[in-house]
Amino acid sequence: MPPGKRPLREIIYTDLRKQIRSGRLLPGLRLIESSLAENLKVSRTIIREVMKQLELEGWVKIIPYKGAEVSRFSLDAIRELYCIQAALEGLAAGLATPKISRKEIRELRRVQKRLCKSLREDATQWQALNIQFHQFFLDRCGNERLQNLIKTHHDQFARYWRIILSIPGQREKNTEAHEKILGALEKGDSFQVRLNMERHIQTVAQKLIEFLAENAFLI
Repeated sequence: MPPGKRPLREIIYTDLRKQIRSGRLLPGLRLIESSLAENLKVSRTIIREVMKQLELEGWVKIIPYKGAEVSRFSLDAIRELYCIQAALEGLAAGLATPKISRKEIRELRRVQKRLCKSLREDATQWQALNIQFHQFFLDRCGNERLQNLIKTHHDQFARYWRIILSIPGQREKNTEAHEKILGALEKGDSFQVRLNMERHIQTVAQKLIEFLAENAFLI
């Protein structure tokens, strides 16, 4: 439906959900009903309805007498989420390996080079390339159910990427991990590609958990 014909409530809901998923609205951020209504030029009733919908889907937590905030996970929940994601993406990477041509490997190598060059540039640009690197394997794994599982699950923790990339040296470490994955891919070693992908995601999870533990206000 064209934006001009979509209900205002739906437009606001979609935009807020997108901002939470993308990490623009960080976990724990207060969502003040009156401020949102004023900024978006809508009634507080519409904002209240949107918050209730987002709460039902787990994106927002409404605290009695305090209002709404972007949902956040416990450290244990984050650990569990990344453990599952590591297993799923590792499996996808392993399945994709024998299906990837030499030409496609050169294509991924170009993505990796761009990642290396963008280490000192805007985090959003680096993350776009990072997503492209991971998506490369998902698109070629040949298992639609697995792809859907990964996409659904990814939405739950993608909101933390801005925090992850704010950790000093993390982009460099992620790029090094990609290099190991790519090296195994160039050798056609499905098992090592899978293992390296799993280790990469698990390592990121551990760094995130350590950082959040040291900055308790974020959890």
